[in-house]
Amino acid sequence: MEKNNQNVNFLSYSNNDNFEEYVLRVISAYRVGYKDKYSEMTLAIDPGNKCGLMVFLEDYYLNSHCCFEKRDLISKIKIYIQTFQFNNPELMNLTFKFGRGVLTITKDLVEHVYRIFDERKNMKILLIDEFKSSKIKIKYKTRERRISKDEASALILALRDGIEINQENYRTIFNQITSRKVKKEAFKQVDFKITNEKTKFSEEIAEIAKEILNGNLTLSKASQMVKALKNNRNEILDLERDY
Repeated sequence: MEKNNQNVNFLSYSNNDNFEEYVLRVISAYRVGYKDKYSEMTLAIDPGNKCGLMVFLEDYYLNSHCCFEKRDLISKIKIYIQTFQFNNPELMNLTFKFGRGVLTITKDLVEHVYRIFDERKNMKILLIDEFKSSKIKIKYKTRERRISKDEASALILALRDGIEINQENYRTIFNQITSRKVKKEAFKQVDFKITNEKTKFSEEIAEIAKEILNGNLTLSKASQMVKALKNNRNEILDLERDY
């Protein structure tokens, strides 16, 4: 387990505490830094037969999972939010980033989240283009475990922008995507489709991902770096075309 904060507070545990929540608080103190209250959480989900889940707290990588059933995924989402919202009078800013590769599963998960957090303020949901998200290989292993390909895909999705939806328009947006009325450009995704630069670009993204997992980069900073790489690559390709 990589830590972001060198000054780790010791957290007491009593028999009345929920052990799973206690473990999450310990992980957060180790990776993010101890706080009485946390203000923001991002959850990136790669839907499929197995779902990858990446959780970021205060913009830093907190934890990740490969969930084999929907109920397991939903249960983990609930426990993370419950743990860090507890005893916090102010609602955390929640951001969900759902990959849209398997649209029926994505829609089902989005509707489930809306049912659980009905009319919740300070929450936004983004639909993210999954283009090439599984093609970038992130070889990351610690003494505890290695990151699965589903978790790696969720991490790539976390780095991307997308279309923001809400409870009023999400059905319309899903219908438009299904009928291909929403243009691909609308998702503002980082374009990973490249020619001669493909391998190099993928390797650079993988290195950025490792820095996130090691606690050396925030999600926001990493996203900016990916966009800068993309812009630089596009400039190189434009110059090649000019010649």
